[in-house]
Amino acid sequence: MRILLADDHLILLDGLKNILEGVSGYQVMATCVNGNYALAYLRKHEIDLLITDYSMPDMDGIELVKQVKRLKPNLKVIVLSMHDEPVKVQKMIKEDIDGYILKKYAYNEILNAIEIVDRGGKFWSAEVSNILIRGLGENKQKAEDILTERELDVLKLLVQEKSSKEIAEKLFISERTVETHRKNMIRKTNSNNMVGLVKFAYEYKLIS
Repeated sequence: MRILLADDHLILLDGLKNILEGVSGYQVMATCVNGNYALAYLRKHEIDLLITDYSMPDMDGIELVKQVKRLKPNLKVIVLSMHDEPVKVQKMIKEDIDGYILKKYAYNEILNAIEIVDRGGKFWSAEVSNILIRGLGENKQKAEDILTERELDVLKLLVQEKSSKEIAEKLFISERTVETHRKNMIRKTNSNNMVGLVKFAYEYKLIS
């Protein structure tokens, strides 16, 4: 995996580089100390993953991610941040990033995060998941604002430990459609797996 690191904190930058270069299959192609350098590098080189700081000297993380996604729509992005305010976390996640790690956990979580993101999943620090739940509560969102009616039907059956086949038969849809709904729900609820969906169901009182 070809990785680009962008962070103006040189100690963290060097630490992450050392960790990643010690893993077979990971190659840190370059390190950048601001967003403009990162964008300039991306215009000339092919990268699989960008790991970037939220706060940069020349632009904030949201602006950088927006420009990166316009330039390379399929590029995986993991954001490192000291910010744990629900509004800031939610704004960044809405930009379709693949991971959000609080900097105090960066060294401990980065390898697990990359592995999950590389498989097509999303990774949030456990504390970030709690932040998101708290933020959703503050925004008074309802489950219906996040998932479609059919997705809610599928979720309620999933938490009852029904198989895809059983759900398909009960809802008169195909097993492939059930799996599509499952993947979409994991993405929409910022979950990594079924456990995250169960937590979402409990949080929104879809099950008791």
